[in-house]
Amino acid sequence: MPLIEWTDRMSVGVEALDSDHQRLIGLLNQLDAIIQGTESEAALPGLVHELVRYTTYHFASEERMMRLARYPGLDEHLRAHTDLRRRIVSFEQKFLTAPGTAADAVPLFEFLSEWLTRHILQEDMRYRPYMVKESA
Repeated sequence: MPLIEWTDRMSVGVEALDSDHQRLIGLLNQLDAIIQGTESEAALPGLVHELVRYTTYHFASEERMMRLARYPGLDEHLRAHTDLRRRIVSFEQKFLTAPGTAADAVPLFEFLSEWLTRHILQEDMRYRPYMVKESA
């Protein structure tokens, strides 16, 4: 059973962004499976890289849509994205320099799972009315 589950209350009203969020949750659940020992630790470096890559892709898409919707909270949202990108890239660089074990990935999982759910449910919900209005 996945540790983090997508619920309808996480929907920002834009199918592409909801799909991205679901993919990120799926990647975090894969990371948890490696930490729990139900998936191979050998997949860890590739998964960490994919988390960084997909997060960067998603942020670019989300930021583009917020600009198009003229979301007034864009600057603050960009700062949150920039901070997260910096943190996960730093983790990836450390991890790839000296590959760690599943136990070494626990801080990344704990940070990202809390950050992502809080970010979707609080920060992303602030742009929802602008996105829904834009797509109407």
